[in-house]
Amino acid sequence: MSIVLTLIFEIIFILNLFLFWLVFLKRNEYPGLHSLYKSIFPYIWTISLVCTLIFNSNFLQFIFPINFSYLQDLWIWFLLLGIVLIVVGIKVISMVRKVFKVKGMSSDESILITKGPYALIRHPIYLAWILIFTGWAFILDSPLAIIFIPVLILLLWIHSIYEERYILLPEYGDRFLQYCKKVPYRIFSTPYNYIIIIIGIVVGYLGLINWLFSS
Repeated sequence: MSIVLTLIFEIIFILNLFLFWLVFLKRNEYPGLHSLYKSIFPYIWTISLVCTLIFNSNFLQFIFPINFSYLQDLWIWFLLLGIVLIVVGIKVISMVRKVFKVKGMSSDESILITKGPYALIRHPIYLAWILIFTGWAFILDSPLAIIFIPVLILLLWIHSIYEERYILLPEYGDRFLQYCKKVPYRIFSTPYNYIIIIIGIVVGYLGLINWLFSS
């Protein structure tokens, strides 16, 4: 049951992104629908990711006996790594909020931000989501959430491409193109992108090998 629930919420997350862009591209024809979906989009995003983390967690074996520990004896190390990732993710979010606070605006207002974390990567909030989700996936020892991490990275990368193409570029034009030349990376900048790939591969294989030999 936990596997089914987790997969359902992962699918909901994917469909939510798909519907967001489908509605956005039709916003001129259905402005009311676009306004409505824009308001509920972040809630579906958050709830689906949280449920993806929780339902398949090893710590819910008393509710879902089918759940198992993917990390096994290595969990304590992943726990520490997860805490670090969450702290870094929260720090990134605080840096973003600080930039908006300095600008004297809310996060809903439209303005091209190029300072703070935006001077390093073009979508720091998506980076924060990935770090926090990964950290909690390790801490909760949730196998399907861990497997979903590369899917999440790919989806947010695609989401950032669409955001730039259909929102930022039409709105800011040459200013945004100049910004992209200065900050060429959407989510992971070099050499961090290679480091993250290496860590992901190592973490995946360590967890898989540990689970296979412990089961």
